[in-house]
Amino acid sequence: MKKIVLGTAALATLLAAIFAPEDEGSIVGAATANTRQVERAPAPVLLAAAAVPAVNPALAIHPRRNLDDDEDAATLFARQSWQTGTPQKIMPGQQAAQAAAPAVADTNAPPPLPFQFLGRFVDEGKAAYFLQAGERNVVARPGDLLEERYRFDGVVQGALQFTYLPLNQKQTLAVGDHN
Repeated sequence: MKKIVLGTAALATLLAAIFAPEDEGSIVGAATANTRQVERAPAPVLLAAAAVPAVNPALAIHPRRNLDDDEDAATLFARQSWQTGTPQKIMPGQQAAQAAAPAVADTNAPPPLPFQFLGRFVDEGKAAYFLQAGERNVVARPGDLLEERYRFDGVVQGALQFTYLPLNQKQTLAVGDHN
């Protein structure tokens, strides 16, 4: 049944293509008819427009702009921030100078914690915490010394608390809800 319907539709299409009139109602014929009418219509003569031929704006060829001369080109690749809303202009040598300037580290601030919380378990009433330090997994209990620079103090207000021993400063690692 499907083959009969498809065959009939293909035959009807073929017959329509063979016996269709050539110029009546075709898109190409309508476009050339409109073009001929436009060419025959007299154009008003204006002093400024007499030298400029009428061009479809969609087909107009515009010369390529030189980005070095354009003021907008300076902000084309400028840094933008959600906080300020205005782009910060960076001059060509400024980026290299910013990269070359070393970041001044605050010597009184401890480095960020190298640990990630993986989970916890309770064994005989004592909690132990699974941490990841780089590629190593560590089991920490309150009072343990970790990586020779951190002491695990325990849980304070739902976060793991560590002491960075070289500066004797406390740091916390948020762990979310415990099960």
